[in-house]
Amino acid sequence: MNKKPPIFKHLRNIYNQSPWVLVTVLWVSILPSIGAIILGNWIYSHWSEINLSPIIKPEIVLIYCISGTFLMGLALVPTTFFAVISGYVFGWQTFPYLVLAYTLASAVGYYLGRILEKDSLDLLLAPYPKAKKLISEKKGQMGSLIFFVRISPVIPFAISNLVFAMLRTGIKRVLWFGFLGMLPRTLLAFSSGALAGSLQEALTTKSPIWQYVLIVALLVVSLVGIYTFFTKSASKN
Repeated sequence: MNKKPPIFKHLRNIYNQSPWVLVTVLWVSILPSIGAIILGNWIYSHWSEINLSPIIKPEIVLIYCISGTFLMGLALVPTTFFAVISGYVFGWQTFPYLVLAYTLASAVGYYLGRILEKDSLDLLLAPYPKAKKLISEKKGQMGSLIFFVRISPVIPFAISNLVFAMLRTGIKRVLWFGFLGMLPRTLLAFSSGALAGSLQEALTTKSPIWQYVLIVALLVVSLVGIYTFFTKSASKN
C-alpha cells in the first residue's frame, strides 16, 4: 500500500516542479479581496468627485464591459463586489452588460489558468489515484459540475476558473454552463446594489432577509449538485 506524502511535503514537491501553480492559487485566493477593499475605500472616499456618464452611451458601455472583463477575469476584484457596485451606480439597465462582462471574464480566467496550470492537476492528484480516476471518468460530464460550482454563492469566481482550467473542462462548457450558473448569484448581488439607499449600504452589502434565504437556497443546491456529481460516479466503481 502506497503511503500518501504529508500535505506540506506534497505542496513543496508541487512548488519545486511547477512554482507558478501555488503562486496562481495564492493570487486567486487573496488578491480579489484586497482589490475589493482598496477599490471600495477609494470609491467611498471620492464618491462626491466622481462624474459618471450614463451607461446608455456606446463608449461607456464598451469601457464598462472591458473594465469588468479584466477586473473580474484577472481576479483583481470579486464578481459579487463588481455586481453590487454596478447595480448601485448604474441601475438595472446595466445588468445585460454585467452578464456579458462576467461571461468574457470567464474566458479570460479560464485561458489564463490554462497557461499557468502546466499539468498541475496530475501533480496535485499524484498521491490520490482514486480521485484521479474519478475525474478522468467524468471528463465528458463536466458541464453539470461547472453549473453547480458557479451557482454557489461562496465559491469564488477566480478560484473556480483555475479549477476548471486544471480539469480542462473546455471553454464552451465554461461559458455556457458558467453563464447559467452565475446568473442567479449575480442577479442577487446586483439587486443588492440596485436597491441600496446609499453607497455605504451598497458597499456593506446589508441585505434583507429574503436575500439571505435565497443565498442559503443557492448554497444548498450547489452542495447537493456537487455531491451528486461525484457520488454518482463513485457508486459505479
